[in-house]
Amino acid sequence: MIFPIMSLALFCACSVIACSPRKAAESTHELLGTQAERIAAVTKMITRNSPLPSSLIDANFIEEQTGDGKLGPSDLASFCALNVAPADFPAWKAAQAPLEAKNMPAKYVAPKKTQSWWLPAGDFAGLEFYSPKSLTGRYNGWVGIAPDGRIFLYSFTM
Repeated sequence: MIFPIMSLALFCACSVIACSPRKAAESTHELLGTQAERIAAVTKMITRNSPLPSSLIDANFIEEQTGDGKLGPSDLASFCALNVAPADFPAWKAAQAPLEAKNMPAKYVAPKKTQSWWLPAGDFAGLEFYSPKSLTGRYNGWVGIAPDGRIFLYSFTM
């Protein structure tokens, strides 16, 4: 009779400890380096999912992770900015799929740490939106193409 009571007490104690409110671990992976190094790294990431419609002039990337992936999954939010020649816009637009209903309307999101290369909130309404799947491999988020040669990718897991 003592064994079941001790087991129950141990189980309750472990449950309370495991469920105690703690802030989830957060980390950031920012792509640094020269312009050529950033372009090469982002090109490698994107071409895992699909070929690039044209070469890149510049590229920046940051990914924020919430959770350590040890005691459960982590949530990821990725932000990427690509610069392409305006003459290449038709190829980029043609390679994109329409934005899925679950991602509409697209909402403005920015990295937690301000990035000079990320889309200013005031420019968000001028973007044409597409699905992030072909460029990021993820179903959640959006690709926004600005009229001046900038392409913004926001994707996340949940």
